[in-house]
Amino acid sequence: MIKVFIVILIAIGVFGGGAYWTYELFLRPHQELKEEAMLPPEPPPPDPSLPDFEKCVALQKEHKLTEAQTAFAQFVASNPDSSKLEEARDRLGVINTSIFLSPIPAPDKQEYIVKSGDVLTKVANRLKTTPELIMRANNLSASMLRIGQKLVVSNGDFSVIVNKPAKKVVLLNHGRYFKQYPIRSLPVHKAVAGKKPAKPTPHGSVQKLPGKVTERIAWSAKGERVTFADKHYAPTAFWIAFSVPGNTLYSEPDADSGETAHKPPTGIGLTPDAMEELAALLRKGDPATIEQ
Repeated sequence: MIKVFIVILIAIGVFGGGAYWTYELFLRPHQELKEEAMLPPEPPPPDPSLPDFEKCVALQKEHKLTEAQTAFAQFVASNPDSSKLEEARDRLGVINTSIFLSPIPAPDKQEYIVKSGDVLTKVANRLKTTPELIMRANNLSASMLRIGQKLVVSNGDFSVIVNKPAKKVVLLNHGRYFKQYPIRSLPVHKAVAGKKPAKPTPHGSVQKLPGKVTERIAWSAKGERVTFADKHYAPTAFWIAFSVPGNTLYSEPDADSGETAHKPPTGIGLTPDAMEELAALLRKGDPATIEQ
């Protein structure tokens, strides 16, 4: 009996130890990993840029636009990984246009005194800007000018980037970020029989096609092309065409507006407000880059 008892104890020790080490080496780590996977994700660490962002927002809310403009520009340049980067860029764009398209004083603005024989298109060409920008920047309700009238105009040097992968149109002034506009719709390219499809770019890479603005087109409510020289110039939609074909920007109305978009065969749709603003800021010949 004693021998049998000893054998049983040895068997228990051997098999029990084996079971214990099997649990410790294999089953327990697996169970811990399973339990860990079921835990809620840890909250991200606090964004260290938030206090600076809030200071910028406070300046904007206090209507200190020139100070807010400088603060947001510094924030965007210094915080490329901030969770508030896109919001900061959007706010900076609103501030930039609020200052640029208004009589608000700014260091880069110049004054022009209307002389005999001046008309708005002539003044715009002389100042290398657009008549629409002069009207908006000076709160003019009509295009007629008076001799001795003082006009305030910003010195703009614009270029535009149409970023298709990001669905954004980015406007630069003197090479620096000015404003970004979301793209509402992109053209759908249909396959043409017998034509080889374009080679896809490597994953993560962007093809950059340089070009320039070739036309700024204004359309009436009747779908007729109108120019600023027309007696009753009241466009309801705009196109901006580039030397890179197939990328014309056009006004795409809200889906619930009941309006029909006057669009080119292959165009890139933006909101009507965005297109009206871009048509006032961009001139024929301004540099453009199409990213796709």
